[in-house]
Amino acid sequence: MVFILALIAGLLQDVSSPPPDPPPAVRGDRFEIVVPQGWKTLNTGGFVLLQHESGASLLVQRITRTANLTDYARRQAERIMAPLGFAKLSDSLHFKDTNEEWVQFEIVGNRISDPHQLVYRVLRRNTGFFESIYEAPQTHFAQLLTEAQGIVSSVQAIIENPPPRRPRR
Repeated sequence: MVFILALIAGLLQDVSSPPPDPPPAVRGDRFEIVVPQGWKTLNTGGFVLLQHESGASLLVQRITRTANLTDYARRQAERIMAPLGFAKLSDSLHFKDTNEEWVQFEIVGNRISDPHQLVYRVLRRNTGFFESIYEAPQTHFAQLLTEAQGIVSSVQAIIENPPPRRPRR
């Protein structure tokens, strides 16, 4: 009987405790993303640069509208892989629906003698275009890939009103 009362008390305590705080949002240039625990914000403003305690990094930034998402993504992915040693670029992955479109490339290469893996993604969402680069040592890449993709998927454009116009005299 004491066990049942303790179990009920524990369940009631769980129900009455407030839900955990949502992860904090970090703002960039007219956008914001959700940053879960374990990631540290290194830069905000024009772009957001995050670093995980494991050494992985994630860059998210707003880009200007582009006519051909696939061509733009390929050029940028090739630019990103240029400084890497023995770099290889995967075939592109492409997703499109009525509200969103993205093109993604995976890049494998070396930073000095340390093998790294990167995911470059260009995203078109209703109100904006964004690019992201997730990079981690190859040994830790898969552990945080889903979390990094979740951060990128959380991007929300912030519509800002133009500054008020001053009347001419």
